[in-house]
Amino acid sequence: MGGFGTYLIGGSDRRKERRVRSPAFTLVELLVVMGIIAMLVSILLPALAGAQKQAKSVQCKSNLRNLGLILYQYVNENKGWLFPVGPDGPDGRPTTYGTNKPPNERWPMHVSQFKINVPNPMPFNPALYDPSAYDPDHFPVAPFTPPILVCPIDENPWEAHSYVLNQHLADKRIKLGSKNFGGISSSEVVVAGEKRNSQRDYYMERAEFDRIVEKYQHGVKLGSNYLFHDCHVDTVTPNTALTGMDPWDPKLPDVTTTQPGH
Repeated sequence: MGGFGTYLIGGSDRRKERRVRSPAFTLVELLVVMGIIAMLVSILLPALAGAQKQAKSVQCKSNLRNLGLILYQYVNENKGWLFPVGPDGPDGRPTTYGTNKPPNERWPMHVSQFKINVPNPMPFNPALYDPSAYDPDHFPVAPFTPPILVCPIDENPWEAHSYVLNQHLADKRIKLGSKNFGGISSSEVVVAGEKRNSQRDYYMERAEFDRIVEKYQHGVKLGSNYLFHDCHVDTVTPNTALTGMDPWDPKLPDVTTTQPGH
């Protein structure tokens, strides 16, 4: 029995000795592990950043698609006109509801679905508005702008919106049911696109493409997102987004019709 007990004690001592002598990570091993982790992080971060940017692009496309669906409802309420414009100006073309108006009178506020939760009372006196001055502190635009009009990539876009409407369509009196676009299809006719973050405009008018439109919002290879006349949304390069002689201007024969009504 004594020998059996001695064997147990001896075995326990050897196990304790092995535990005591088991070495921890050496400094070299720790440095190797840290180096591997750093390398993995350097590999994964660009992929994660790319995935995040792609997610924002998808959300932007969703915003434009929802805008298209809302404009379809506007069409039904306004005799086929694609978006709000004002009465004809001195040049015989429809005027706009953009920065020439105070925030509460711009085109989103002429769309019934966007008038929900409009501030009451007004946060400013519209009579004091100066169209030539950008003054977001005294004339905030966000309370009169639905969130779907902001691309998630944009940080604090001027006038609280990211998308511009194609004023050429109003100039040409194009409605939803229009068919003749001078040899191009409705899937090539731009209704709305992305503006530069530092531009105030709500409409892309004649010869303004280079100044207003953000050509590479979602990358040099991809371009920007656009809403087209057939209500599909796509990410295309600037060359694909150019239509007609003037960007976004389909070549059409002269059409005489009544001005848009609201």
